[in-house]
Amino acid sequence: MYDVIVAGAGPAGCVAAKRCAEKGLRTLLIERRRLPRDKVCSGMIVGRLAKAMVEEGFSELPRDIVLETLPGLTLWVPEAGQSTIRTSVAITWRRDLDFWMAKEALEKGVEVWDRSVVKGLASDGSRCSVVVEKQGATQELAARFVIGADGINSTIREFLFPELPATYTVAYRECYAGSLNLEQKTGHVVFPSGDYRPNFWILPKGDCFTLEGGLRVLRKEIGRILTPCGFQGGRPLWKDGCLSRVQLAGHPLPDAETSARGNVLFTGDSARLKIPVSGEGIGTALRSGILAADSIVESLASGRQVSDLYSKGLRPLLASLYSFSLDLEQIKTGARKGPQSLLDELMVAFEKTIEATGF
Repeated sequence: MYDVIVAGAGPAGCVAAKRCAEKGLRTLLIERRRLPRDKVCSGMIVGRLAKAMVEEGFSELPRDIVLETLPGLTLWVPEAGQSTIRTSVAITWRRDLDFWMAKEALEKGVEVWDRSVVKGLASDGSRCSVVVEKQGATQELAARFVIGADGINSTIREFLFPELPATYTVAYRECYAGSLNLEQKTGHVVFPSGDYRPNFWILPKGDCFTLEGGLRVLRKEIGRILTPCGFQGGRPLWKDGCLSRVQLAGHPLPDAETSARGNVLFTGDSARLKIPVSGEGIGTALRSGILAADSIVESLASGRQVSDLYSKGLRPLLASLYSFSLDLEQIKTGARKGPQSLLDELMVAFEKTIEATGF
């Protein structure tokens, strides 16, 4: 019998598990892959929210997992030019970032199972039964609470909301040796189609760089734009991809209804808590993981329903995400007016999300 079982050892799951264990709760953290494991993600700690949540949930980032710290983020609309938002951007590999967080949770007493997959989940509102296949052996566990932190294609969400079919979009990533001759030594977000999407990101990663985003549909544009910057194309060092966005039928935006059910709470990508404009998800994942753990602690102390407490705590975050989704409409309006107007609207929206902390 566990007090809390957390599925998914990303930032949301690690911070939630760590915080529960710090409050004296018997906590199990389950990860389907062997740790440390890779994750398709920019690995950027960008924006005031993400930085504040890393420090609140853990501590200052260790120097050995930060590849470099960039002085800003450059938005690039080829027909209009480039504009740079000056802000500190720590670049990491998610493999290293998430493993550091998992080890921090382990040190606080969290039991960590990797290579373990949730095969079944049932809840009667007061207790959960979780079927887990751990390295080939299946066992049934009991928990007072479950936290789903298992990503965009969350298995926990599928068990709890089987009536909500999901549709997904895919992002791709390619890693190349060396660097590009860019005007700014920053991260770049390129919008080559005259609209917000599709786009692609250019991120320096120490002795290499990555291209991420809509690479398949933008292959010709990438060559046209980056060849003058020294991009040779050819075979990358490696390439991969992941599901990047999910839509739930009848729920176009993240909401309280799909963020909790009974004594099961959803955090991070499993609750669709990404900032719409920038796609930043580490800060929102950490914020929701902290909220989930604190809601469980408060529920145990007060006897109040944990889903009600969590939904209430999420309201400021959900309201901010809704506000940012309206900014996308302004960006679309700017795109119709031309490249410069698109760049201007992108700058306004990105700066707003980077500076935001009122979650």
